Amino acid sequence: MKTLETRSTSRSSAGCNPIVLREGEQVRLVFVPFLVDNPTNPRASVDGHFIYQRKAQSGRWFPVRTTPLSTLKSGEEFKLTLHAQELLTLLEHLVPLYKFYEQQGVPRGQKTFVQVDKSLARFVSLGERDLSALLESQHDEAGVMLLKLLKWLATSAGRRQTAERLITQAPEQVPAFTALLGVAALKDALSYWKQNQRNDSEDFWQQSLENRSYVLSQVFAYPVVVVGTKAYVGGKQITNRGGKEVDFLIRAESTDAVILVEIKTPQTKLLGPAYRDDVFALSRDLSSAIAQVLRYRQTLTRKFDSVTAEQSNRLTLGEPRCVVISGNSAELSTQIMRENFELQRERIQGVTIVTYDELFRRLENLVSLLEEPF
Repeated sequence: MKTLETRSTSRSSAGCNPIVLREGEQVRLVFVPFLVDNPTNPRASVDGHFIYQRKAQSGRWFPVRTTPLSTLKSGEEFKLTLHAQELLTLLEHLVPLYKFYEQQGVPRGQKTFVQVDKSLARFVSLGERDLSALLESQHDEAGVMLLKLLKWLATSAGRRQTAERLITQAPEQVPAFTALLGVAALKDALSYWKQNQRNDSEDFWQQSLENRSYVLSQVFAYPVVVVGTKAYVGGKQITNRGGKEVDFLIRAESTDAVILVEIKTPQTKLLGPAYRDDVFALSRDLSSAIAQVLRYRQTLTRKFDSVTAEQSNRLTLGEPRCVVISGNSAELSTQIMRENFELQRERIQGVTIVTYDELFRRLENLVSLLEEPF
C-alpha cells in the first residue's frame, strides 16, 4: 500500500509528500507536487517544483539554497537532466495524483490517504445492505477478514481510540458482539479439550491453560485474573537453589487475594490401588501435587513481602486458596471409587481439587446458557 500525505497551503491548493527522484547519502533531488484548483482547465490539477535537499545530522532533509532562474542574465542557461528511471518515477507518481484530484479535489487541512487494492476499495464503498449480502454469501472469507480486523484492533497504536469510537457509534451492538465472541471462545476451548483430553504432557496443559486463561476462571464463583505462570513464590537458598514455582498465580479481582493453582494432566490417576475391597487412597501423583501446592503456600506466606516487593499489581495475602487441577472423573468407574474420591477431596483443608472434565463441563454449561438468546 502507498500513502499520500497532503497539507493545505491555501484554499485552492495542497502540498503533497515529495517524490524522490535521486538520492545519495547526503544530497537528494525531489519533485514537490501540489494539488491545485484550476478553473481554466480542471484537468491541469498538479503543479510543483524540483528541489535539491541536504540531510542534516538529525536525519531530516532540508532544501539546498539555490539561485532563482529569474536572476539569470542574457546568455546564461540552466540545465536539469533527468535520467530515464528518474523520469519514469516522476510519471508513475504524477498520474495517480491527477486521478486522486478527480475523486477528491483539493483536501483541506492535513490528511493521510492510503492507496488500496481495487477489490478492497469496492468492498469498503459498499452500502450496509450490499455488504451484509456479500458477507452472508462468503462466510469463510468474512471470518478471515474479521480475524484480521480484530488482530489489527488488538495491536495497532490507536487501538484504544478506535475501540472507543466503535462503542460510541454503535453502543447497541457491543453487548451482542462481545457475547458472540465469548461463546465462540468457550466453544473453541471445549473442542480443544475433546481433541486433547488424552494428552499426558504437563507442559502441554500448562501452555494450553495459559493461552486460555478464561478456562481457569470457571473454578471460582468470582472474577479472577492470572498474575503469572510458573510464578516464583520464594524458597531460594544462598546457593540459588530450591526456588519454588507455582504453575499459576491468580488474584481475585475484587480483593486482590492470592490464589495458587497447581496442575497435573487429565491422564493423572485420581486414586491409587485398592487398599481393601472398598477403600481407595488418593494416587501418589495427586497426593504429591496437594503437598506441593501447600508447600508453595507456606513459602509464599513466609516470604510474601520480599517476593511481591516489585509486583506492579497489588496483592492481598490473607489465607491463600490452593487449587489442584488433575485427572478425569471418568476413571471413577464404580460407586465405591466415586465415594472414596469425594470423601477425601472434600476433607482436605485449604485445597480444592478439580478434575479436567469438571472444569470443561462448567464451560459446556455456560455455553448452553449463553447460546439461548442466539
